[in-house]
Amino acid sequence: MEQERASVLTRSVWTLVWFAIISVGTNAWWSWASWSGFAVVGPFITLMGLVGMVAVWTVPMSRQRVFEHVSFTASLLTVALTNIPSIATSRFFYTDSAAFNQLATQLLVKGHNPYAATFKPAMLQLNHAADFWTYTMNGGHVDRVSYPAGSFVIQAPFQLLGLHHLGAEWLDLLAWLVAAVILYVVSPWHAKWLSPLLLLTSVFTFTLVHGGTDALFVPFVMLAALRWDDFVTRLGPRWTRWLGPVALGVACSIKQTPWFVVPFFMVGIALEANHHGVPVIKTVLRYAGLAALPFAAINLPFFIWSPSQWLHGTFLPLTQPLVPDGQGLVSLATHGLVRVVHPTYLQATGALLMVALLAAFVEWYPELKRTWLFALPIVLFVPSRSFSSYLVDFIPAAFVAVLTTSRPPDARVPHARPLLRRGAVVVPACLAVVTTVLAFTGPPLTIKIDHYGATNHSQFMAPMVLTLTNNTSSPIEPHIMVVVGSGHPVGFWTTASSPFVVPARSSVTTTFTPPRFLLAPEHYENWLVEALTSTPEALTTTPAYSWPFKLR
Repeated sequence: MEQERASVLTRSVWTLVWFAIISVGTNAWWSWASWSGFAVVGPFITLMGLVGMVAVWTVPMSRQRVFEHVSFTASLLTVALTNIPSIATSRFFYTDSAAFNQLATQLLVKGHNPYAATFKPAMLQLNHAADFWTYTMNGGHVDRVSYPAGSFVIQAPFQLLGLHHLGAEWLDLLAWLVAAVILYVVSPWHAKWLSPLLLLTSVFTFTLVHGGTDALFVPFVMLAALRWDDFVTRLGPRWTRWLGPVALGVACSIKQTPWFVVPFFMVGIALEANHHGVPVIKTVLRYAGLAALPFAAINLPFFIWSPSQWLHGTFLPLTQPLVPDGQGLVSLATHGLVRVVHPTYLQATGALLMVALLAAFVEWYPELKRTWLFALPIVLFVPSRSFSSYLVDFIPAAFVAVLTTSRPPDARVPHARPLLRRGAVVVPACLAVVTTVLAFTGPPLTIKIDHYGATNHSQFMAPMVLTLTNNTSSPIEPHIMVVVGSGHPVGFWTTASSPFVVPARSSVTTTFTPPRFLLAPEHYENWLVEALTSTPEALTTTPAYSWPFKLR
């Protein structure tokens, strides 16, 4: 009976894999306008999925493992067949980060310092670059490399081999396929289905392949999580002991997101060393040294080339006031449910939750040793920039950690009183509640829309008359943007006078002109106005309004 239940469960899960393949195939059919071949590829993938679902229930259990290999190969083929034509036929990048990586790589292979370059719209393969800029609170936008050097150094060999068309997109696709292979190989037989299901999930394939440059570091974080405690226990092969920290160093050299996992690996290594009776400080320093080697090898040449420019570019996302955006807590303000968000308070909330999670990792180490990577996205949910990719980037690595890390020790941390240990969790968490409340209170401005409209048969937004009231005792220089639906805000609106300043405790009514050819919302689509200020640092919004004009 138990064997029969296991068989039904296994076949049911693999049926979901083939169902996901069908879903991808039917969705691909809609893309035939960009490439006529999808008229064949879509039905082919759909038929393959239908046949696969039948085979799941008819293949004997004795051949189940072979069929699982076939199923995984089919999922790889599905992702390749649907994304390779999309990239090959695309003329533009989907994000400014992918475009920046491409241009930085081109500069590097020509012997120029990418961190010294300022990128202009004409230099980028972006369709309507203003649609993709990363805007700043002071009315500007990011126009230079803002990642560690690995983001383009790893792309350089492909550039030298002749990959000049959307190189970042191709590398992202390759990295995501490699990540799926890693998870499939390291998973035990009862969990092999995890890899194809994650591979086919749209939140990964669309985001990580179409301009989401995070895909490049995902395989390295997975390798860092692979049997990471072997560095202390020495139970596994010798190569797993150095592979983890080296892979972590490479991941951190690509983008800033993996930096958040470093404290947990360090603390975990220290706890493992303490549990197994090996020198704690020496072990942690050895792990940190191995992680620092690849990071230094990739980034040190650029630091020597120009220390200030490398520091400015690498730490720009952490030090510059970027426009609040994303799918996390900040959407309460960016979607008009609350009138204001103060990014500094949300960053403080994220830092406090990071401290609380680290303290919880120590206090409840037996429960969190394998699962802390699933909890880390909670920290990334609260800052003022919390895109969906930040919330799912660590999930593949989390599964690797759960499936490969050895059984956690039963013993808890022997030192420190229980009240003190748990206070290290509770106090930062309570303070995080306070900073969150402060983040959404006290708007420095009040925005009133006096007049708005549309031009050219309601296709484009017309100039808008706004009354801005300064609620503070200091002059404010606001920068106006309009958010349509769930899309990225496109460009700053301008006034006849520049800079535009609202005096303290005063109201000013003026006309704002939209960026050139700013498309109007669809009929009944939600939209709102937001005002960005750098002093004080805040985003103030109107409520969401329904667009009344119908395209004629």
